[in-house]
Amino acid sequence: MATIAESLGITWSAPVTDAPTYRLTHHAQQQAAAKGWTSADVLLAANEPLHTYPSGRVPGQVRHVRGDLVAIVDPAEKRVVTVYQDVAETDVRRDQTDADARRYADRRTTRLGQQISSRVDEVTY
Repeated sequence: MATIAESLGITWSAPVTDAPTYRLTHHAQQQAAAKGWTSADVLLAANEPLHTYPSGRVPGQVRHVRGDLVAIVDPAEKRVVTVYQDVAETDVRRDQTDADARRYADRRTTRLGQQISSRVDEVTY
């Protein structure tokens, strides 16, 4: 019987012998710098993740997670596409114009059309 992690495609230990060496894209470098991570931090997560699983958004891409750092890698191109903090919800940026981002932003409104900040800790009525 498969475990839940196996059913979801999560690998808890990445094989070291056949792991590719990833390189950073310009976007990944910019995102890492904006979030206070070094290129070495990102490459460690990409090349030596503590666990991995397929990206639910882009077929073929894989999430490599180490601590709270997620490196989205493209194994075919051996590159880190982007990087972000694991399980951190942020506001939708102006440059995020894809359908997924817009749908997410639209759901984060009240019945009166007011935006709900992702930084709200408590909602009172």
